[in-house]
Amino acid sequence: MSHPATSPFIRLASLGLSLLVLALPLAPAHAQAIVATVNDDPITSYDVEQRIKLQKVLKRPATQQAAIEAIVADRLRLRELKKYNLVPGQQERNSAISKIAGDLKMQPMALAGALQGSGLSESEWGDFFRAEAGWSILVRGLNKGLEVSEKDVRAERDKRGGAGAPAEYLMRQIVMIVPINATPEQWQTRAREAEQFRQRFTDCTSGLVLARDTPEVVVKAQFGRAGNALPDDLRAVLDKTPIGHLTPAQRGPTGIEMVALCAKRDLRDDAAAGEDIRMELLGKRLDVFGAKLYAELRARAVIVKR
Repeated sequence: MSHPATSPFIRLASLGLSLLVLALPLAPAHAQAIVATVNDDPITSYDVEQRIKLQKVLKRPATQQAAIEAIVADRLRLRELKKYNLVPGQQERNSAISKIAGDLKMQPMALAGALQGSGLSESEWGDFFRAEAGWSILVRGLNKGLEVSEKDVRAERDKRGGAGAPAEYLMRQIVMIVPINATPEQWQTRAREAEQFRQRFTDCTSGLVLARDTPEVVVKAQFGRAGNALPDDLRAVLDKTPIGHLTPAQRGPTGIEMVALCAKRDLRDDAAAGEDIRMELLGKRLDVFGAKLYAELRARAVIVKR
């Protein structure tokens, strides 16, 4: 039997954590060539190397040309923010990190870890998130009167087939402890025991009693998470798990982990769901305006590639 895969539920631990403020060392100085300029601001070969690393973390095109264009975008946006004396604070930068992480179907802590492990300099990812956060503030500030009508909200709800209220999952994590220095055979034995335990666990009331009476088993406190706050793969596993049963056993840092799905319920009422749709539509319209504004900046910029 192969080893159980690394548990996707490990990521649950990061949902309640605040965002990390990374402090990465600057890369050592080395020979750099100027590969382009944007409004006489030089872009060096080192800048491009760093941006390619960032593009990979962000799962965006990572060619030299794509990296240069991404640097140009950050430089132009930061220059425009300076004109308005806009300096995004830590809260705004955290919001930008959360948004990017959501787009990538990652938790913010996972994105922070990927940045930390990529070898990026602090200035590279710092400029990117400052540009993202500040640009969002600027675009919203220039569109204070932009609204989404009730007609638009109703049309979008009808298109989705209803209110679209997210679900909340009520869960308990169960861990079958494995010794720190356990052999592969011990892990495999414990995995088999976990699978047998799953078959006996048919409802949370009796199942949790069974778990507490089983040696070397830890039952953690119940917690709830909205479905739209969970990674797609984790939500898919929960949706396949009957209420009162356990998710498939997975290998975790301290043992074999499973999650008991004890309840699933609608999280919000129709009014709140409608407001979510309104904010989503507003965000899309702001994105269109932001793209148009950037296109104008890009057209006026003097960009020379060497």
